[in-house]
Amino acid sequence: MKKSLFNKALLIASISLVVTASCNKQNDVLPDPAAKPETKKAGANGLLSTTYTITFEGIGSSYMAGNTSYGDNAYSTWGGTQIAPYVHSPSNLRFAIKGAGGGSPVEFYDGGFVVSNWNYKSNIPGQSGDWWYSYLNQCSVYSGTHGTNNGGYGGSSNFAVMFGYVDFFNSSYATPPTLNFTSGSGVIEGMQICLSSYTYGVIQNGNAFGQSGVATPLSDVENGTGYFKLLAYGFDGNTPTNNGDPVEIFLAKYNNHLPVVSPLINWTYFDLSALGNVTRVEFNFEGNDSGTYGLNTPAYICIDNVEVTQ
Repeated sequence: MKKSLFNKALLIASISLVVTASCNKQNDVLPDPAAKPETKKAGANGLLSTTYTITFEGIGSSYMAGNTSYGDNAYSTWGGTQIAPYVHSPSNLRFAIKGAGGGSPVEFYDGGFVVSNWNYKSNIPGQSGDWWYSYLNQCSVYSGTHGTNNGGYGGSSNFAVMFGYVDFFNSSYATPPTLNFTSGSGVIEGMQICLSSYTYGVIQNGNAFGQSGVATPLSDVENGTGYFKLLAYGFDGNTPTNNGDPVEIFLAKYNNHLPVVSPLINWTYFDLSALGNVTRVEFNFEGNDSGTYGLNTPAYICIDNVEVTQ
C-alpha cells in the first residue's frame, strides 16, 4: 500500500454493566438507552460509570463523506467545505482524518476516519470494470442492500470508515489511525466491524498490485495462506496499556486456498476491553499480500456501534 491514493488508497476492564447494543437506530448524543445509566466501577469507591454506544446516526451532513462514495469532501481538492471531525458527546471520543483541526486542508489518504452511509457492493450505472473495488468506492461498506444506504450495523444508515497503516515501507512518514478522547479517558469496550467494498473486492479478486505482479486473490497468496488482520493498541497518556500488547482480529485468513476465517462481510464484534482505560487507541493492519512498496490489501475497515464506558 502506498501513500498515494492512486496506489490502492488508501481500550482494568470495569465491572460496569455493559448491555448489548440495540440494532435499532439511536440518537447518538444520548447514552445507550438499553444500558443502565449508572453502574459502579470496580475499586472506584462509589464512582459511577456510564456506557455509551456510538452509532453515528442522527449527525449532520458536515460530518459525512459526501457527494460520491469516493468521499470527495475528505480531500483538499474539494471545492466546498471539507468534512468535519466528529466528536461524540458526551464521551468526547473523536473520529477524524489525520491532521484535522490544525487549520490546514486534510487528505483522507493520510489516514484516519470518515463517517459514511455509502454501500455500493457492485458497479453503478456509468461505472465498469473494478470500479466498485477501487479507491473510487472507498467509503462504501460491503453490507446491506446495494446502494440503499442501509449498510450500517443492524441495517442502520451510518458507520465510520477507517483507513491507514504503518509498516517497513511507510514508517518514516505514516502514523496509525487513532481514536482519541479530546478530554478525559475511558474504556473502549469494543465495536462492530465489517469490510469495506474496496477491501473485500480486492481480497476476492486481487488488483493490479498483487504480490505476483498481477491480480491475485488473497486466497492464492503465499501458496494459499493469505491473511489480513486488524490490530489495536491502547495508551493511557504515553503509557501503553495491556502490557503493550495489541488485541487483534483476522479480517480474512486462508489455508490451502480455503477460508479459515471468511472475509468479514457480516458485522462482527471486535472486543477491545483488554486494552483497559485509555486516552487513545491506535490501529494497524497486517497481511502477507505485500510487496516492495508495502501492503497490497487495501487498509480499510468499517466500524459501527462503538461502546465506551466512562
